[in-house]
Amino acid sequence: MDPDNQSKRAKIGLYLHDGWAKSKGKGKEELFKGKVALKHSLGLGAKPNVIPPGEASLGAELRVVEIGWHPVAGMGGKWFAEKSSLGKAITKSIGKYPDPTQHWAVLIGEYAHQLWMDEHFHVIYTNEKIVPTEWHTFEAGKTRFTDEALRQAGEMIIHRMREKRPAYNLISNNCQNFAVDMLDAIQIGAHREFATTFALYQAATGSGTIKDLFIDKYPDERKETNTVPHAEQVMAANTTQLDNHHHLC
Repeated sequence: MDPDNQSKRAKIGLYLHDGWAKSKGKGKEELFKGKVALKHSLGLGAKPNVIPPGEASLGAELRVVEIGWHPVAGMGGKWFAEKSSLGKAITKSIGKYPDPTQHWAVLIGEYAHQLWMDEHFHVIYTNEKIVPTEWHTFEAGKTRFTDEALRQAGEMIIHRMREKRPAYNLISNNCQNFAVDMLDAIQIGAHREFATTFALYQAATGSGTIKDLFIDKYPDERKETNTVPHAEQVMAANTTQLDNHHHLC
């Protein structure tokens, strides 16, 4: 991993955990100051697209879809969360709110598709090349989307999330919400539903170049009714919960 990217991830993890701890005694004012410092020092915002140019198609060969998580701080955060005494204390907290330094994404082939934040803490779509040793992964289904079609699907899902609520929210507008929405959109058997939704997105934004959008090469494939519930159960069972009196958003 690029040392600069690893350093930024490490700073994000430490800032967020530090903000959680400080908020216990100093309240929302301290948290606000922490957010401002985080924004200015870490350069939140769009990241380079790593998906190579290619055909945007919904009818490719089947591929396994996984959901996965890693600490925001990458391998440094993994050590912090799992090995240090402070990290262990935090990860044993019980409550309603997911740990914001535990990041979930949808992983297919060589790439992870995920929700991130811009400089205003509004949600954006990003992707990155998967480093397998950094991720805890769980199989969640299959898809026929090519990498470029997945990228465009991710952009569409973030667009729809931003229409409802642009700002990141720890409970209702986060990386887990994005992962669930993306799984629902790209799973086998969802072609017609996705095509209709994507056509509306194209009309509204002028974006998107998916080929043969309404031509379904596999009309007999049926949508798996347990894909999304299974993913939600996996994420709930594998996401640390913080004290519900000390949430971050």
